[in-house]
Amino acid sequence: MFSAVLFGSAGLFVKLASGLGIDAISLLTLQYIIAVPLMFVIMYIFNKKSFKVTKKQLLRLAILGIVGNTFMTVFYYTAYNYLPIQMVAILLYTYPIMVFIYSAVFKKGSISYIKVFAVFLAFFGCLLTLDILSSRPKYSLIGVIFALICAMFYAFMNIYSEEKLQGIGPLTINAYSTLFSLISLMIYKFPLFVFRGDITKSLLIYTIILAIFCEIIPLTLLYAAIKYIGSLKVSIIGNLEIPTAMIISFFILHEHITLMQIVGTVLVICAVYMIRTKRTSTEKL
Repeated sequence: MFSAVLFGSAGLFVKLASGLGIDAISLLTLQYIIAVPLMFVIMYIFNKKSFKVTKKQLLRLAILGIVGNTFMTVFYYTAYNYLPIQMVAILLYTYPIMVFIYSAVFKKGSISYIKVFAVFLAFFGCLLTLDILSSRPKYSLIGVIFALICAMFYAFMNIYSEEKLQGIGPLTINAYSTLFSLISLMIYKFPLFVFRGDITKSLLIYTIILAIFCEIIPLTLLYAAIKYIGSLKVSIIGNLEIPTAMIISFFILHEHITLMQIVGTVLVICAVYMIRTKRTSTEKL
């Protein structure tokens, strides 16, 4: 629950930092420069054994970081330049639908009428939240595409972690995958602005908050929660990110929220709940 609330607040600090003129890749690079050393220091202090991973595990962590984490976060942060906070959160939480589609197509998972209905319910809920059914849709198509691509890579991260990274501690997964993501970002765009001293006090504060409270703590708690209570309960509790984002969006950034958008949000949450519940129930049989 705490993890979901922290994730839901990330958009606020991304918006505040972006307002200072920094682009998504530079912000992420600075965030990871802060987060990666902190995570490895925590590992060194509390559990030195967590550093040890096999070559095979290291390769898999590199794939998770470079392919999954990098693209997910870049599109996630970029989407905030085009959409309100609550819209990005809603579109991100279509990822369980994508996981279901992957399972049905590639894993030959069972397809019930309830699951199909849930997919269409989620799609209709997204239409309502994005106001696409009105004569003049007011949200950027580019922003919607970026947010959906982000959800796609988030789905990949969940699938890949579940299938390939069993037996690795949550902080270890977080630290190594973020390290590889940082390396890939620095290769793509070296952060010269850090060495030029272009970082303002406000930008540094926002980035530190993002690194600690919107990355290290929530991601580590997320991986730990999956280990202890399972992906079903975690995904359901994770829906708290949506109302958290909506509350922050409305009361702090004064972004407008309509009744139709609230209805659409409820439909998306119900669809995710239906798919995850039916999936788990089927797996137990």
